[in-house]
Amino acid sequence: MFKFAKIVNHETKLCEVGTGTNAKFYQSIGMAEQEVEQAYNGKWYLKGYAPQKSLEALKIEKREEINAARDAAEQGGFEYLGKIFDSDPISCQRMSCAAQAMSLLPASEDNKITWTCQDNTTIDLNAQELLGLVVALAAWSNSCHIKATALKEQIENCQSVEDLAKITWNSEV
Repeated sequence: MFKFAKIVNHETKLCEVGTGTNAKFYQSIGMAEQEVEQAYNGKWYLKGYAPQKSLEALKIEKREEINAARDAAEQGGFEYLGKIFDSDPISCQRMSCAAQAMSLLPASEDNKITWTCQDNTTIDLNAQELLGLVVALAAWSNSCHIKATALKEQIENCQSVEDLAKITWNSEV
């Protein structure tokens, strides 16, 4: 993009850039209209000279991106008995407490808990099904972490920015 700019470091081509519209003022302080670009650090450079983030810095960002995607997936819900159950921290705690409480009751067809699923429908669960729900939750959580670990291993093995950009939570592992 073209902006009024003045080179302040001739070696790196770092520029001071005018962000307003007063062309006469910028010219009076030695600026000329030049093609510039903004680097990742917010500084301006002549086009083609802006420093790029290192591969290692980009790998750190990509790992953080994968961690965030893992957390969102893990807490987004999971399937059990043909229903989608919430898996946010409060729902996880409720599942564990309900399974523990139901396991203390005598086995009976009447001992059920009505659980509200993610789509707001309900399902009646007995003690064994509640225990299965907790197991399914643990399996879901584990699968999210296994996927994230595999993706982060791919990140570590990347040798280029282009290959790194191809890795997303939706990537096959």
